[in-house]
Amino acid sequence: RHPDGGGSRVGVAAFSCASDMSLGSTAFAAKKGIAVDDSTMQWCASQIPEVWPNSDAPMTSIRLFKAWDATWEADQAAAWDNLAAYVTNAGAQVLIGTQITCDEAEDNQAWEWTKALVKKLHPDHVMGLGIGNELELLQYKGTDMVPESCLKKIWEEGYLWQQFQRMVSEFDDLGFDAVPVTSVFTGLGLSGSPFYEHAGKARVNSFLVNATKAYGDRFAFTWNFYPYFDPNYGLDAGTSDECTNALNHAACWGPECSVPVQMRMARAKMAELATQTNAAGGGKLWIGETGWSSDLAETLKTNLKPCTTWSSMDTFRNYYRDFLAWDLDIGGNQQAPDHVFWFTMRDSHNFGANEYFGLITECDEPACKVASAGYEAATYSEFDGPAARSCGDAPLYNDWSRGEENCKNKCTLDPQCQYFGIWPHSHDGNYWCKLTATCETWAADSFQVSTYRRESSSITPAPTLVPTPAPTPVPTPAPTPTSPPVPAPTPAPTSTPTPAPTPAPTPAPTPA
Repeated sequence: RHPDGGGSRVGVAAFSCASDMSLGSTAFAAKKGIAVDDSTMQWCASQIPEVWPNSDAPMTSIRLFKAWDATWEADQAAAWDNLAAYVTNAGAQVLIGTQITCDEAEDNQAWEWTKALVKKLHPDHVMGLGIGNELELLQYKGTDMVPESCLKKIWEEGYLWQQFQRMVSEFDDLGFDAVPVTSVFTGLGLSGSPFYEHAGKARVNSFLVNATKAYGDRFAFTWNFYPYFDPNYGLDAGTSDECTNALNHAACWGPECSVPVQMRMARAKMAELATQTNAAGGGKLWIGETGWSSDLAETLKTNLKPCTTWSSMDTFRNYYRDFLAWDLDIGGNQQAPDHVFWFTMRDSHNFGANEYFGLITECDEPACKVASAGYEAATYSEFDGPAARSCGDAPLYNDWSRGEENCKNKCTLDPQCQYFGIWPHSHDGNYWCKLTATCETWAADSFQVSTYRRESSSITPAPTLVPTPAPTPVPTPAPTPTSPPVPAPTPAPTSTPTPAPTPAPTPAPTPA
């Protein structure tokens, strides 16, 4: 593996993916953003788009699930520098997250990374701090992964609330005391009076009571909604593979469509909580994740799996197009959400299972996912070889790639690159790759090198440095989309909680 993820050379990159399909304008672009998957954060933080894919509106907010992960092999400093460069160049804001599990040592290490990263960002560039993600779903992971003692620690012994208060306090000490704070829940959290509350499983209601009382308007309610995984939808009556009725309600953004309906429910329950607690705070509504998958997500287990239209590119494209055009109206005379994040920037893995919610397929891919069949961001022709020589002119890049296609994509991403040379396979899927602006001289080589010349390109020239190669990343958990409150939703990815041998924390305060 080549451990130079995130881009070891940091420049004033202005990345955008290329496509021959425009999906029109983006309404309320300043209130919409993209969730950054683990692969992007680890291997190609230099390739965060500054404009919405398939649109011309600036993309000025991102959600990070974590600042770093102990299992990641990439260059942390380079990834953070590239992230900071995007934020500065785009004038963007970041909703940054940190984990809550039952391993206190790992949680504390993750928090130290989060603090280190936010120190590189001005408070004006941090829209919020998210502490914990979809913790009410831990109960569905099974006792082999999440023992009852773990759930007891988080909810009954007050670990979540204590960590939340400590982290917010330390966040404030860094100068971020005016920045909103949140913890992210799913549609399951909406099932309750007003929110989910079950002893030994999850006490979302108690947490939200405590948080709104303690932080008032600074606290934001954040929810992840995924109609794609909703188990309440079924196939059309009398069919074995059609789902028109489900699509008409799920894959749309009108007031009676799935996600706006759930947002309306969230607004109503937020108001109910404020009435019960005589609190005026807690009015911010953020959607931490929503999106669609194409191809078929391997984690889709509902009755709609046989319906090919459900996971088709047409459905993905239309859902994303309508998301861009959506005016944030949720109907019912309810206030619009304050911010919404699309999941996700690139296709990701969930415990080794492939999911395809990304607007771009992978790192170093110059094309947007939404494009005509057969579309190429640039075309190349054979120039030389295979021969025991390579272009001898000054290289723009001279390092590992993941094959001919990846080497070609690296060339496409650099507007200066006109030639790429690819060596035979070396090891573990790695191939040596050389990019040059010219090829007027030759250098002898002991291997058979194939050299190609760029013929055309749809990439707009920009002062973008060539990203460092991203080795095929080990699949890392990505936040799993979840279902509305009934029935039991799909488990969410968080670090596998294990009970930590720490003294039992003092119980969290509960509402009077």
